[in-house]
Amino acid sequence: MLKTKKEMILETALTLFADKGYEATPTSLIAKAAGVSEGLVFKHYISKENLLESIVKAGYRRVTDKSKSMVEEKDPVRFIYNVLDMPLKLVEDEPKFWRMQFRLVDEEIAQKHHLRYSHSVTQKLVEAFRQLGYKEPDLEAEVLMLLVESLWRAYLTNEDQAHFVKMLDLIKKKYRGNG
Repeated sequence: MLKTKKEMILETALTLFADKGYEATPTSLIAKAAGVSEGLVFKHYISKENLLESIVKAGYRRVTDKSKSMVEEKDPVRFIYNVLDMPLKLVEDEPKFWRMQFRLVDEEIAQKHHLRYSHSVTQKLVEAFRQLGYKEPDLEAEVLMLLVESLWRAYLTNEDQAHFVKMLDLIKKKYRGNG
């Protein structure tokens, strides 16, 4: 399928932001790499910050679509396992997007969308832990989300996927529904 120039700008910026970082990527480089004029970048996206927000929003729309079946799981233990599997599955599906997010961890735009997504997952985790009879489901959900954030970072920064999967299996064994 042929991409529009606007889509090419978005895709090129995502790649450059993932590889070089947001601050280190001028719009002139994005334009040159996308084969368009810098004026066209600004015509479509008004500012570099607006371009970044468009990339982040589009990325989280894709992530939400791809993880929909994972977060709709009704069995609480399987749901917890799905949440633990998210870093591996989502990074494999969207490596550039997650590399960019990793680099943008302190950027307000990235944080806002990440928190919105993770908040909905956290609320479902609280309910899963409640169903399983955990005494403090809110804290359990918070701890698990901290683990997921750590797993996400570990997977992005470590090439040893077998080791990552071993860690994931060990963590899953801790959640057998015995509160």
